[in-house]
Amino acid sequence: MITRTLIVALLAAFALLLARKWGGIEWLQVHGDRLLAEMANCSLCLSWWACVAVSFVFAVILLDVRWLVLPFLATPITRVLI
Repeated sequence: MITRTLIVALLAAFALLLARKWGGIEWLQVHGDRLLAEMANCSLCLSWWACVAVSFVFAVILLDVRWLVLPFLATPITRVLI
């Protein structure tokens, strides 16, 4: 369980750092509607949704719903990493 949590947290942090480097987060702040722009300014929101996306992909590929619990554990780790 700890290994899965770390995998989700590290992949989510990598995706967020890559999105920030390529300008995706800034584009969302400028061109997104009010809700998306506010979420792009919130590190907790970004961490949560990135962890949800990564966990969902693993849950679908591996057909294991236990991956869907991991965003609750991985979000604080991802937030620290970004």
